[in-house]
Amino acid sequence: MPTVKEIATILEKLAPLELAEKWDNVGLQVGRFDREVSGLVLALDLTTAVLKEAQQLEANLIVTHHPLIFKPLNYLRFDRPGGEVWEQLLTGNFSIYTLHTNFDRSADGLNQYLAEQLKLEKTAPVEEGVEEYLKLVVFVPEEAIDQVFTALTNAGAGWVGKYSHCTFRMAGVGTFLPREGTTPYLGEQGVVEYVNEIRLETIIPARNKKRVIGALLAAHPYEEVAYDLYPVAQATGRAGLGRVGALPMEMCFEKFLAEVKNLFNGQPLRWGGYQRDRVKKVAVLGGSGGKFIHQAKQKGAELLITSDLGYHDFLLAEQIGLTLVEIGHHTMEAIGLQRIKEYLEQDPLLTKEFQQRIYISQSKIKPYNLF
Repeated sequence: MPTVKEIATILEKLAPLELAEKWDNVGLQVGRFDREVSGLVLALDLTTAVLKEAQQLEANLIVTHHPLIFKPLNYLRFDRPGGEVWEQLLTGNFSIYTLHTNFDRSADGLNQYLAEQLKLEKTAPVEEGVEEYLKLVVFVPEEAIDQVFTALTNAGAGWVGKYSHCTFRMAGVGTFLPREGTTPYLGEQGVVEYVNEIRLETIIPARNKKRVIGALLAAHPYEEVAYDLYPVAQATGRAGLGRVGALPMEMCFEKFLAEVKNLFNGQPLRWGGYQRDRVKKVAVLGGSGGKFIHQAKQKGAELLITSDLGYHDFLLAEQIGLTLVEIGHHTMEAIGLQRIKEYLEQDPLLTKEFQQRIYISQSKIKPYNLF
């Protein structure tokens, strides 16, 4: 059986912790990394019903979207509202792991999954500038270029949008003079060496710098590796809240609404703002998206699908020519649990036997009813 740490490592490839909002609390919240995982339940929130479900499934790791702990706890009282969850949690030896806004923002997380379910094409985040990128330049002897290239790209370098292994190569001549105490890969001490080298350039997320540079140094044959890192000014990457993209073809607005409702299992929706007959370019943002109305419009969206909209949001949208469609917060985010399940199931670290022990909670997640 895998450990909690091994599961967390897979999840953090999907949703890097660094992408979370500063106010958020993600990662392992309860438990220990070295505990073996007997089974895994994916849930939107941690409730007593989810805990009971996990017990019945003999699963001791629960992965939630919404954090159990948002702020520091002053006490743990089992006789206060919500205390029964903590009592069952601690006596049942469960581990709780959360991926929240880091999953919302990640390149292949919740919002990308929603965009794919809506069949949006040529998608980009609604929110820009989430990740900082660096340009890496390294000089490699010709005979070692392929091994360095492979090490860098395997470590996460070279992604531009949905394209991987993006690099640039340029041939030249490098010089160096090995001094006393060196053990040069080429040449000898005290003699200037001229080497045919390749200037290899690529792009890396700043958060991956340590991993990528570690892979570079391990693969490069030189005793001292000459490399440079430059900040990249332009907005780039696929990380960020929301997605905006185009439908395969322009649609009748009412037909599109019907398809959206069907995607979310017939759950009620509200719509308002600008009145339109047809739609082509759509933005989607899981969770509370009212503050992104202007960004969605600036990205060229005709329509924004999101949650937790207020009266003034609809008025603003009407004024700027944007149509709003509101889906329940829980309904939009619960659909992302399937993405997490699929991502875990494709990881070669997890055996087929364990993959069969990954469950999506069937407990009721809707926190209200419509009369």
